[in-house]
Amino acid sequence: MRSAYATVPLALAMRAAATTKDSWAFGNGFYTGPASNSHITKATWSLVPPTVPQGVKVSDTSDQVWVSLWIGLASTNGDDNSNLYQPLLNWSPDQESQGCSASADEWCVAASTYTPNGQNGQGYVTIPKNTQVDFEVVVENNKVIQTVTMDGKTVSKESDDLDSDLLYLYSGDECYTGSGNCGTLESYSYDNITIHLNTADEKYGDTLFLYKGTNSKGFSSSDNGKTWHADSITVEQDTWASS
Repeated sequence: MRSAYATVPLALAMRAAATTKDSWAFGNGFYTGPASNSHITKATWSLVPPTVPQGVKVSDTSDQVWVSLWIGLASTNGDDNSNLYQPLLNWSPDQESQGCSASADEWCVAASTYTPNGQNGQGYVTIPKNTQVDFEVVVENNKVIQTVTMDGKTVSKESDDLDSDLLYLYSGDECYTGSGNCGTLESYSYDNITIHLNTADEKYGDTLFLYKGTNSKGFSSSDNGKTWHADSITVEQDTWASS
């Protein structure tokens, strides 16, 4: 496990580069990978969303602020010509502007994939406050299948072509600043993160990279490196810097 100061997480930089006319800010996160000679076949994790951002300011309602939290998987370390399979949590002061029927103090969630041709994804679903959301991303028959569940019920599912073997797992929180700012996001944690590799790699746990403001005891394996598990990775309270 490595820890360091950072500027923009790799996958986030990819998304920002695709929308250079817009204004973005990026917060805390982590990534793992690549394995030595293996690739990811499945990843699962859980999240209880934090309180929605506080202190948000919007000066033009036609240019709304919105915030996304996610873990995604990709074959590269930020190439905008590759897919990023990333089920998304999303929030905006005007949820309707983002296609979600949630109230202003709830998050929305959807299975979603960033592609070189744009974002593929399902419609947003409301996450009731204090509800755990469970995520699974699995590779089957050259497809990447994302499943989002709450209380044991599937609420969103997306299947996309696998563009290449998945080598990296990223997290990120990002803010589209619109005509204002995204305020402050309270601390939250990704829990029960489990990564399955196609073949064992005893050093995969060492690839975990934590950006400043992110903490974890790291990954461990009980099967000589084929499956890796972290109890939690915690993202501290964060006030987004300017874009």
